[in-house]
Amino acid sequence: MNDQEHKLLKLSVSKTKAFIDCAAKYNYSYNLKLPQKTFKFFDFGKCVHQILEHFHLAYINGSLLPFNIEMNDAYKDAMKDFGDKLSKEDKQEIYDIIDQYLQKTTKDKQVISNVIAVEKNFAFPISDRILLNGMIDKIQKDNDGYIHVIDYKTSKSKKYLKNDWLQLLTYALALHTEDPSQTRFRGSYVMLRHNHEFITKDFSLDEIAATKTKYYDYGKKIEEERLFRPNPTPLCNYCSFLEVCQAGKDFINKDIKIGQVEW
Repeated sequence: MNDQEHKLLKLSVSKTKAFIDCAAKYNYSYNLKLPQKTFKFFDFGKCVHQILEHFHLAYINGSLLPFNIEMNDAYKDAMKDFGDKLSKEDKQEIYDIIDQYLQKTTKDKQVISNVIAVEKNFAFPISDRILLNGMIDKIQKDNDGYIHVIDYKTSKSKKYLKNDWLQLLTYALALHTEDPSQTRFRGSYVMLRHNHEFITKDFSLDEIAATKTKYYDYGKKIEEERLFRPNPTPLCNYCSFLEVCQAGKDFINKDIKIGQVEW
């Protein structure tokens, strides 16, 4: 490995948000590479993503089968991979989610044909030391000509997405970098557990350019960080590294009565 490769900082949306939320979490995960705890909701989300990827990819590849058949096949294949990790209730909820997705998205067949890519990987340099990479759940070209980047969300709360467009702007930046002739972008979070609600925004080229600057600034801060201090919040309950983070344990246990032990 040459010096240039050694110094290359690889960023993604998740890595950057980990640093923004808690520098200690970033350090545990990406510098120290400690084992991560697996939460049930991770498998739930991965299963739904796999089903929808299978479904749309079939039609991108020219499937002529009815939508319900393809979706049923996608569900069965996903259960082979995740069935033993999910409860009976989880499986039923996933079935209900994809059934509702099917009903909502197949009323207009053009919605399916507008999809041009699923689970698209990207990687491009922000600077000579920073590489930005990731994967886009779904890309479609809307009837008005906009390139529409979509991210599925299986979270039960919508609060954390309020005015948080970084993920979708990152995807727009990736596609604009790949093809600068594309200048009209919109992004949507699809809340699969909230009646498939779309949280949508059209992005200007100025917003997309500013996103590149943000990653440059975040990358510089990460490179300069030395202490990686924890930032305890209620989200510590869902952190893979709570057991090794004293500040997180102290925060979670602050309301526990003497004699009780949570961690």
